[in-house]
Amino acid sequence: MMKIATLLVALAGCAGMIKTSTSTSTSSGTGTGAGTETGTFSGNNDVTMPDLIGKSEEEAIAAVRAAGFRQDAESNQMLECVDPPEVDGKVNCQSPSAGETVKAYTLVRIHVYRPQKIAGAVVRHQLLALLGKSPDEAKRALASYGHDGEIKVEPDREFHDGCGDDRVCRLSVPESGMGIHDPITLYTNPRLTISAPPPE
Repeated sequence: MMKIATLLVALAGCAGMIKTSTSTSTSSGTGTGAGTETGTFSGNNDVTMPDLIGKSEEEAIAAVRAAGFRQDAESNQMLECVDPPEVDGKVNCQSPSAGETVKAYTLVRIHVYRPQKIAGAVVRHQLLALLGKSPDEAKRALASYGHDGEIKVEPDREFHDGCGDDRVCRLSVPESGMGIHDPITLYTNPRLTISAPPPE
């Protein structure tokens, strides 16, 4: 009877050792597996730079994200571009260039055009916007700029090709700008009259 009890205790001890060993092995195996997992660093991926010209700042940032870049575009950076378009609130210069293949971690820089505005003045880009308009359209535009000075409309002495009949083709003020109280004359294209040839 004593031998049987001793044998049972020994077997129980062996079972405990086996169970403990198995548990330790499993735990060790799990730890090793977790330690060997590796992730893919997407910043090393190649991405294609989208064309951002003409987009708003929000649209440009969304396009950069959609292209796979890891950072948002930084706006209003000093960039050099040849003859950039001048549309208020739109991107007119970007780096990298559209279509260029770069790494996803590359910093994208954009410049959003903001026209110059000076209190109490009508500035150059506002005056240039009057050219090609009808006199009534030009008057409304001047009023929207805050101009309250005298406005005259006169036909120009010379015809301007490509300007259109009865369109503002020349201004009496310098293109650099004028005060909002200054007078201005809008010179329109004169109507061309074709006279019939004299009878023979």
